Amino acid sequence: MINEYHPLFTHQDWIDNEDRVQAGGEKGLNIRFHNLEAEFRTIADDHLNPVIDKIAGKQTVLSLVPVLAPNTSPPAAWVLNNDFAQKPDTAAEAHGIMSVVLPDGAAIVSMTVFGSVRPADPTKPVPLPGVHLRSNDMASTGAVPIIDFKAFGEPAQPVTQTTVKNSANKYFVEADATSGGNTGAVTLNCIQIVCQ
Repeated sequence: MINEYHPLFTHQDWIDNEDRVQAGGEKGLNIRFHNLEAEFRTIADDHLNPVIDKIAGKQTVLSLVPVLAPNTSPPAAWVLNNDFAQKPDTAAEAHGIMSVVLPDGAAIVSMTVFGSVRPADPTKPVPLPGVHLRSNDMASTGAVPIIDFKAFGEPAQPVTQTTVKNSANKYFVEADATSGGNTGAVTLNCIQIVCQ
């Protein structure tokens, strides 16, 4: 919380033909200017800079339930269970897409995917899913990669610095899981996108 500002410096008027203006001393220019410096330092450090830091460093964290619509033909859909999506043990693959609304003008900082992979046969690993944040212009001329997921629970950074422009682009997450020759469940619990 930022404290209210209450001025500490008060100027005592000089009286004509009575006060001698001088550099030193209790009423001298030096002490008064140093008091002004201290006042400005207090204003900056205790009041203005905290506000600037809050405005400049404000982050928005979007924690999204992966509601993935099938995006292949024939559909190899993710199964939606309340607040998570899953490629079941028996499915060879799952493909889906989900629209994401990001704060306009914000810089995209990271994407973290929370989930798990559970192989049916523990000796044969199931590959991690491919989860990607992408953008496309309004004419859908071609998807542009923004972030590619690497590991569960670890924030992935953008490929290039990206600023959200909702008037020109739409944003979406694509999620693809394959069995890699081994059956097993892939679960996506949450997709978290951080913007600043």
